[in-house]
Amino acid sequence: MEIRVLLADDHAILREGLASLMEKQEDIKVVGEASDGEECLEKADLLRPDLVVMDVKLPGMSGIEACRLLKARFPEMKVIVLSMYEDFEYVNRAIQVGADGYLLKKAAGSELVQAVRKAVRGEKTFSPQVLEMIVASLRDEGRGTAGGGPLDTLTPREYDVLAMMSEGMSNKDIATSLFISTKTVEKIASGIYRKLGVGSRTAAVRLFLDSKI
Repeated sequence: MEIRVLLADDHAILREGLASLMEKQEDIKVVGEASDGEECLEKADLLRPDLVVMDVKLPGMSGIEACRLLKARFPEMKVIVLSMYEDFEYVNRAIQVGADGYLLKKAAGSELVQAVRKAVRGEKTFSPQVLEMIVASLRDEGRGTAGGGPLDTLTPREYDVLAMMSEGMSNKDIATSLFISTKTVEKIASGIYRKLGVGSRTAAVRLFLDSKI
C-alpha cells in the first residue's frame, strides 16, 4: 500500500529535503506541501493524505493547533510532529491533541521513514530523547500519588516498560529504546502482570492509565 504524505514546514529547504527522502521510498509518496497551518488544513482537505508530517512551529496557526483541527476533521489521518524543540511542554501538548508521533529534527532520516510506516499501522513513535521525557513524567506522577496502589510495587524498570506499553509501543520497540533484548522485555512484562494481578498487556495498561485519571 502506498502511503500518501503531506509535508508542512515553513522552511522550503527542509521540505525539499524531506520530500527527497520520502520519494526514495517505494511505499511512500509526497502528495503535497504546505508552508503554514492554514495551508496545511486546506491541502489536507483537498488531497486527503494518509499522514501529515508537521513542524510544531508554523506561521500564524501553530502546528499544535493545526494538528488538533486535523484530528477533529479527519480522525483517521495520522500526524507526526517534527520539531527542533526538545521540550516536554510541546511534547505533552502534541500528545493531548492526538499526534501520532513526535520526532526531533536532529533525528536520522531513517527514523522518520520508520515513524511514517508505524503511524499508518496505528503505532505511536517518539524520538528516544522524547520518550525519556514522557516516561520520566509518568514515573514522577506515579511516585507522587498517595495510597500505596499496585503500581507502587513495580521496580523503576518495570514502571518504565509499562509506561512505554501505555504509549502503544511493541516489545521490540521497547527493547530497542532500553537497549535490552525482546526476551528480557517479555520477562519484565510477565513480572508486571504478576505484581498487578492481571493476565494480559491490555489489562495492565488499563490499570496504568486508570491510575493517571
